[in-house]
Amino acid sequence: MKNGHFTEDKLKKENTQMRSVWSIPVSKSEKEFGNHPTQKPLDLLLRIIAASTNDGDVILDPFNGSGTTGAAALITGNRLYIGTEIDADYCRLTKERLAAIQPTT
Repeated sequence: MKNGHFTEDKLKKENTQMRSVWSIPVSKSEKEFGNHPTQKPLDLLLRIIAASTNDGDVILDPFNGSGTTGAAALITGNRLYIGTEIDADYCRLTKERLAAIQPTT
């Protein structure tokens, strides 16, 4: 994470240790498939996954919501993802969101 390149974070200085405060702007385009009241920015989940998982790891999100964690896992690549959600509308939203992601291989 020290050498990570996080262009969206104006507080992170190159080649310095990761700070405890991250500046991650929220993009309106992330609501393209619908709204969830506690949706997190995709860049936040991308950074969390990069910091805390390795290739082949399984990521569990027991409160899937709109599927941001699943989207980040798919974009990061080489991660398995399990998400649970009780609201059928959010399950549908997640399926649409994940289907729209183009693999980066």
